[in-house]
Amino acid sequence: MLNPPLALLSDDLLVSIVEHVANLPSRDEDLHNLSLADRAFTQSCQKYIFWNLRFSSKGDISERVKKVKKILLDNPTFANQVRMVGFLLSPDEEYARLFNDHTLISIFQLLSESPMPPHELHFSGGKFGGYISSKMNSSFFMTLKNWTIPLMKPIAQSFFSKTLTILHLTACTNTPLPMLLICPRLRKVFLDNVGATTCTSYDEYEYPDYLFSGRVPPPLEVLDYRNSHSLVKQMITPPPRFNTPVVVWSNLRILTLSPHEKEGMACLQPILDAACNSLEELYLTSTDMGGCMFFFG
Repeated sequence: MLNPPLALLSDDLLVSIVEHVANLPSRDEDLHNLSLADRAFTQSCQKYIFWNLRFSSKGDISERVKKVKKILLDNPTFANQVRMVGFLLSPDEEYARLFNDHTLISIFQLLSESPMPPHELHFSGGKFGGYISSKMNSSFFMTLKNWTIPLMKPIAQSFFSKTLTILHLTACTNTPLPMLLICPRLRKVFLDNVGATTCTSYDEYEYPDYLFSGRVPPPLEVLDYRNSHSLVKQMITPPPRFNTPVVVWSNLRILTLSPHEKEGMACLQPILDAACNSLEELYLTSTDMGGCMFFFG
């Protein structure tokens, strides 16, 4: 129960305080402290504390997954707060091991039962096409030569294939284009130091046809890319194996790229041509220098 002078504050002001804390650099620690300061803050803080569910290589990842599952089972309402799931793992084998973990699969099941399942996904680090031991559960991963793209089937079979609207990829190599096709509601894509699967490998490996055929390409509205031209080039002109566009450009409203990347800038004109009737904002920027902003009427 609130004590003076907090008792004199309106509910709107209390919510505003939590929102301010949620925007601080030290938000995680500060939100936890604020949620314990008074029960009046707890519910509002939990909205932000459980908004972002992250798994990283720091510490024992398997123990982290078990801990998360226990928290969600003990407090089922927490799963309803999660909107974004992120993975920061290295080396590549950690992705393979984690996505073969039945505990993580059960966490996905709990999240799928939420009235509003997570709609945002972050991957950082590692190769999507990394080697996976043949001793792992073959029913969970696609049966491909050399066990390529181990995350594709788990994502395609999870709720993300129906709910995902925002995808962040950071420092990922060998990224397969079908990742975009399996999420038809995808609207925002952020790419930072992302490499694409080579065009020849789509024919070289036994990719299932369902990753290429009969899928509706997502109508992107936002694209932000840096040092990721190889993937963007394939998004513009997919390899021959694809019998459908990978994305629909005619809905693109916001485009951000770096003017200091020659190969990245080479992708600009084709995108402008395809999105000439929808593009509203163009940002030329980088992490090192200030950028320019253009608005289209």
